[in-house]
Amino acid sequence: MRWHGVDAARGLAIIGMMAAHTWPRGDDYGELLVDGRPSVLFAVVAGVALGIVSGASTPPTERRKAARGKVAIRASILIILGLLLWMLPSGIAIILDGYGVMFLLLVPLLFAPRWVLAAVAVGLLVTAPLVRDRVVELTGVGPTGPGALLEAPWATVVDWLITGYYPALLWLPLLLAGLICARSGLERTRVRVVMLVLGGAASVIGYGSAAVIEGVDASAHSGSPAELLGAGGLAIAIIAAALLALDGTPPRRIALFIAAPLTALGRVALTVYTAHVLIIAALEPFGPAGLFDASVGIPLFIGMVLGGIVFGLVMQAIGRQGPLEWALSTLAGLPFRSDGTQATAPAARA
Repeated sequence: MRWHGVDAARGLAIIGMMAAHTWPRGDDYGELLVDGRPSVLFAVVAGVALGIVSGASTPPTERRKAARGKVAIRASILIILGLLLWMLPSGIAIILDGYGVMFLLLVPLLFAPRWVLAAVAVGLLVTAPLVRDRVVELTGVGPTGPGALLEAPWATVVDWLITGYYPALLWLPLLLAGLICARSGLERTRVRVVMLVLGGAASVIGYGSAAVIEGVDASAHSGSPAELLGAGGLAIAIIAAALLALDGTPPRRIALFIAAPLTALGRVALTVYTAHVLIIAALEPFGPAGLFDASVGIPLFIGMVLGGIVFGLVMQAIGRQGPLEWALSTLAGLPFRSDGTQATAPAARA
């Protein structure tokens, strides 16, 4: 079974990230609506997807070791792919290696009870930003990316975990929130409504506190509890709204037709994300990311979105995954084919 709402939310996240990397910013380089929030949505969707492929609300008691192994392999592949993309002159803070690290951290918690997931999420939401601020204060090191991996591997590890653009310990609550949603039963209307209400409330609290309390920062990539609550809550509300609109009995045929471009794009998100990094790197003389003039950035954004949608629709029409989606699911399943576990929820179903 496909969750069209999850696919649509993932597609929206990809469009948002492409907009953040191409849309003209003007002379003040101020924060755009698409800064930070699409990547947060992508993270929450990733948590939901991991929950779906590992059994959703009724995870099996058997084959859990294989499920954890598949997640670990996917994580390792994402880290490698992310590191390769960091080598390109795109100007993009690549997200894939950071997601890979988050996936690795999530492996031990994959089948934990929801109350444990919630406790870990709240604990990290409160403590991880404090640890990050203390590390930055002591070292003066901010986000650098993994460019110095060979020269200073431990600095790269700290960047991945604490000080980077997508610090895994700070962002892990986002994936945990998505996992909790998947474990709660996405097929239930009541669960979707609760997600919508609580997600909206969290977003108001996060962004509202930054608006009315001096010194509270909810800007993109600040990694503060206010930003994580604001953007994370908004992401959960978006996923809930998409599920309510697209997934039901009987199917919402008109809504599915309207949302078909988004859902198709969401099913090839990894391939499209990687392709858009390659395109922006190739056009680096006109940019790089975030620095395109309107005459280049807007046509580039429109072209990449339309190209991604067409590609997704074609793959859907011929019944195939995107190339990187296929490679990721195939490689992750290879070590477990001999024990009969290869059929446990392929990545395309997320």
